[in-house]
Amino acid sequence: MFNTMQRIPLFALAVLTLISSLLSFPAAALTNNGGLYDAVFSPQQQYPEKPPDDPFKARLIPRNSKIYIAPTRPEEPKNLQAEGFESYLAAAFRKKNVPLLIVADRAQADFIIEGTSNQRDPGWAKKLILQDFRKSTSASMTVTNLKTGVVAYADSSDRSSANRGLRSSAEKLAKYLKRKIENDAKKT
Repeated sequence: MFNTMQRIPLFALAVLTLISSLLSFPAAALTNNGGLYDAVFSPQQQYPEKPPDDPFKARLIPRNSKIYIAPTRPEEPKNLQAEGFESYLAAAFRKKNVPLLIVADRAQADFIIEGTSNQRDPGWAKKLILQDFRKSTSASMTVTNLKTGVVAYADSSDRSSANRGLRSSAEKLAKYLKRKIENDAKKT
């Protein structure tokens, strides 16, 4: 075994190696297709209308608006369990009677829903100690007005023990979006 005096230099060497590798990260790696560069430095999209000056009107989602649900991205790129969250979200909108019309063509939509999702199996400690075999899920969504570019609504759901996996997160997001639309209708 190493004594304490031998471990400290090894730890310091590991930290210095990590820092030097981060500092020498090539900028060319950021320019790949779909990479960080595209996400951060892509040119801004032009919207046909100017947003209203009143913040309430800018974030208004009228009843029966046409909405397009874009394919969601997994929070962890290699997590295949999290794919297809948009289907759960569409089903949750129908189940919770959210007053929106879901369209299959983005060109016909007034709003777009974009988001991420993640689902993880329980770890061994959760299974063994807590006897909890339910999955952990998280999802987020933003509702953006396609005419003005204003983010009208954004929400996230994080469930550490979801009975029905991603379906639980989708139903929570649908419930709160419906509540927002109904509250907007009362205020106008």
